Formats: sequence, C-alpha cells, structure tokens
Amino acid sequence: MSCATPFAGRTGSTAPRIRGTTLIEVLVALALATLVMGTVALVFAGTSRNRGDLERGARMNENAQSALDLLGDELRVAGYFSEVSFVGVAWQTPDPCATATASQGWSSAPFTAPVGLVGYRRDEAVPACLAQRRAGTAAVVIRRTSVDVTPIAQASGAPFVQVSKCALDPKPWVVSDRPADFTLRNLDCATAADVRQLLVRTYYVADCDDCASDTVPTLKRAELVGPDIVVTPLVEGVENLQLQYGFDGDGDGNPDRWLDRPDPTLGPAYGDWSNVMSVRLYALVRANDVQAGYVDATKTFNLGPAGYTTVANDAFRRVQLSSIVRLNNAAGQRETP
Repeated sequence: MSCATPFAGRTGSTAPRIRGTTLIEVLVALALATLVMGTVALVFAGTSRNRGDLERGARMNENAQSALDLLGDELRVAGYFSEVSFVGVAWQTPDPCATATASQGWSSAPFTAPVGLVGYRRDEAVPACLAQRRAGTAAVVIRRTSVDVTPIAQASGAPFVQVSKCALDPKPWVVSDRPADFTLRNLDCATAADVRQLLVRTYYVADCDDCASDTVPTLKRAELVGPDIVVTPLVEGVENLQLQYGFDGDGDGNPDRWLDRPDPTLGPAYGDWSNVMSVRLYALVRANDVQAGYVDATKTFNLGPAGYTTVANDAFRRVQLSSIVRLNNAAGQRETP
C-alpha cells in the first residue's frame, strides 16, 4: 500500500483565474453614467423652468385681475354719501391731499359737496401726496362714505357725516370731526341718526413697492386716515394705468361720450365730473421677475387714451386687461323709474 502526496504527479491543473475590469470598460461606464445623469439633469431643469414660468405667469395674471377687481369695486360705490340729497348742490373738486375737515368741500350755505370721482390724466401734474407716481400714468380720486356705521363717541379725528331723517331737525345733514356736532335724529325723532366716516382714496401707479429697496411698479392708494394721508401698496407689477370716463350728456344715466378729461367745449355736461357715469380701465401688468430668454419686442398693448404702446424688451412677461365699470350711485339717481 502506497501513500500518494496530494496533487503529486498531476499535470495541467491550474487555480481559478479572477478576471478584472479594464480601464477602457471603466471609462465607458463613466461616460454612460455621465450621459444618463446629464439627460436627467436637463429634463429636471427644463421641468423646473417650465414650472417656474407657469407660476410666474399665474401670479402676473392674478395680480392683473386683482388690480381690476379692486378698482372696479371701489368705483362702483364712488359718490355714496349715505342719504344726503344733492338737489341744488354746487359740486366741488377739493385737493385729495387735504386733511382738514373744512377743506373737504362740504358746506350748507351755500350748499356744496365734493364730487364722487375726479381723474388725473397721464400728462397732468398730480397731488403732492402721491409719492413716487410713475410718469405717464393716470390717477383717480374716489370719495364716498363708509358702509359701516361709527358710534358717535368715536366720530372724531376725521370727517364724518350724519343725515337727518327727522323733519324737526334744524338741518338736513352735518359734516364734522367732533362727536358733539352729531345731534340729528332718525324718523322717530328720538334716536340718533347713523354716523359714517367720509373716505377719500386716490389710486395711482408708483415706481416702486417698498421704495427703499426695490423698483417694482405697484398700484398704490393714498387715503385720508385720521389727520394724515397714508399711502398703501396694493398690487405689485402694475406698470401702467389709463382711464376713460363715460359722460352723460342728456341726463338719462348712460354715457354718451367717452373722454379722458372733462371738455366743456363739447357742452356743459361734458365739462363736469359729476356727469361721469362709467369708467373704462386699462391696466398693464408685468411679472415681478425676469424670465430668461423671454422676448416681447414685437408685442403692442392697447392702453386706450394713451394709444398703442410697445415695451422694453427686458425679459419681463406682461399682460394687459381692460374693463368698464358703472358708477352705480351717480347713474342710479338718473335712471327713469
């Protein structure tokens, strides 16, 4: 019996070989991975850019509609002065920057009152309280009373109006900023008549929102608040605002001629702001930030009395909206029952 040494005498047998990755294969894999990742990155970037463009456009359109809605709602109630009867009134156009009650255009002898709407053309100087007003844009002043009643004890520091419903009262209405002056009564001649604040609001386009830090054109409101005029930013991106006014020439409450300012040479009715029955709004609104690669050099916008205009090819998207608003208080009083 013999004992053989393991593997002794065997020939041609070898250990298993482990094959590695060549440099060429590594380079090909890296190239393919880079190509795939680049494609994914391009798709993601495109999707992200498209989403950003859609969001930018949606915000711009929303701002444009908000501007028209806000102005429209305010114009519809322009000239609402509670139950004051204006038979025999001489209409006034006081300075919208005036803060004193005595400067608001109201008096009882002779009977005067401020007209509910006054406009400023794009080429007219505007009141001093309209800070950073954008050149070439229109402005509109709206006067009315608040729809909310103010307790008499709180009716101070700003002009308020009280209208009598009692035939025994010595005067039909009173405008004051002192609670002690509000002594008029209701139909029962016992309870105090309602007191409402007089509002003076001027809407205009400014060159900036926060003028200390940006240059975003913005729709703003300059409003009489207590003893001061307070300017409030309302809608960003409003770049231009133009207005036309529908004047009633025959007293039926409907506009007969559209003008961008009163023109008495056309007849007495066309020279008086109290005969404005409707307002046509033109608003041009831009996005708040640029869109890379966007070109709008061929676009024109119809801004009514300002004509057709082109804008700088500055990569801002823009949209223009227009609307016609009826002044319900002015027009309603003239309608035939």
